[in-house]
Amino acid sequence: MTAIRVFSAGSLRKALPAIFENTDLVVKTVLGPSGVLRGRIASGYCPALFLSANLKHGQILADLGFASDPVLFAENELCLFGRSSAMQSDDVLTNMLNAENRIGTSTPFDDPGGDYAFSVFDKSEAVQSGSRIILSEKALTLVGGKNSPKEKGPHSPVYHLFDNDKIDLFLGYKTTALDLAEKMADIHILNLPATLKVEAKYYAMIINESKEGADLLRIMQTDESQKIFEMCGFKVPADNK
Repeated sequence: MTAIRVFSAGSLRKALPAIFENTDLVVKTVLGPSGVLRGRIASGYCPALFLSANLKHGQILADLGFASDPVLFAENELCLFGRSSAMQSDDVLTNMLNAENRIGTSTPFDDPGGDYAFSVFDKSEAVQSGSRIILSEKALTLVGGKNSPKEKGPHSPVYHLFDNDKIDLFLGYKTTALDLAEKMADIHILNLPATLKVEAKYYAMIINESKEGADLLRIMQTDESQKIFEMCGFKVPADNK
């Protein structure tokens, strides 16, 4: 049986295998930053389905005629997580601004996770003047870029940043934080306050009217699949319930 290829945001690495293993289909998932994957599709690669961590990249492909209209299928949120030694305060902004803390983010433009993180920095300016430029300049964009190191194995790239002591904190997806907390000792999670909160929305696009892509999307929208997304820390959009 020929494998059905899916290009997917890396933050879905835990949910998708759990969903697709319950089918008779053979699915080959290529994980990566949504912006980088969108560029590959635009240059001629043709998966059956594209799963993006924001609307922009899917909409670009739809406007170019490569993909169906984007369909919202899951939601995520950003949080701050890292070593307890870097969590000197219960206040997210205080920890991020601490000069001793190395804070990692994903790479803006290439990866929606980076765009979302820098949106948090933008919001911080209204809380404390001058914080946006401080955070933007100190942020270490070490993952999620087209030139970022390609880590092998089951772990997310963020796992390796902590494992190799390259960062003290990471501003990223709640699902990544929850997964890391299960696999690594001494990972603490702080939710963002309302003043800094940023939500991520995930969209699916069927590429070149692929029947197989449409079949996979229908599977992802079943009640059973929605429960798996929730178990992995995602939120199910209200319209999907």
